[in-house]
Amino acid sequence: MRDHGDPMSGIAWFVGNILPYITWSIFFIALLYNFLKWFFIPRPIVWAIFPARYNTLSIYANIVKRIFTLPGPLFVDKVIFVLALLFHFGLIISLSLHAKYIFTPNLPIEYLLGTAAGIAAAIGSFGFVIRRMTLKEKAVSTPEDYFSLILLILTLSLGCYLRILNLVDHEAMWSWVIGVLTLRPVDPPANPIFIVHILLAQIYIAYLPFKTLMHPIGIFFGQKVILDGRHIHKTKEGDQA
Repeated sequence: MRDHGDPMSGIAWFVGNILPYITWSIFFIALLYNFLKWFFIPRPIVWAIFPARYNTLSIYANIVKRIFTLPGPLFVDKVIFVLALLFHFGLIISLSLHAKYIFTPNLPIEYLLGTAAGIAAAIGSFGFVIRRMTLKEKAVSTPEDYFSLILLILTLSLGCYLRILNLVDHEAMWSWVIGVLTLRPVDPPANPIFIVHILLAQIYIAYLPFKTLMHPIGIFFGQKVILDGRHIHKTKEGDQA
């Protein structure tokens, strides 16, 4: 039970049981705002490019394929391609293993898979920082770029540390997640490093809909506009412009 006389207990309770609602409210409100902004943005010119597609399922299948194969970095910069591969797959697997707490506290291969995924994502993020410090990328980098990457590196590194040393009980984690989801909060795992980890993660989530961090979600909208032949305007004669 929470010790009301312990300041650290109060901080842990706020970070674990109050801040999540604030974080996700910011995330979804900002996300909705962005979607509305994208939906109503004027399109005075033809956006679709060759080869345009006309089937929604085919369009989104192509987008998912691009996400996992990363054709842009593959043909432009092999180093970025490897870093992006480590980052994307590591983060996807890591987030999936976090999401499983909605259903179950543990999976048979979670320890090895989660550790490898976290390390891969952290290496990819660290590599992006190093690349941005080179002369070519430094010219187009902003403080926000470094802030988001460093924040992500810290979050991933703490997560790896917690997982490798097995410092958080999975049953306690599961109870905490279910408590937040059902509006019946319980004490989060008491490890201070875990509290810092979820604090940094929530800062990142709240910041995600802003700036360039939106691209993991925005890609589904932007790429659809580019690939969808139905966005091509018709001339008066009925020909495609």
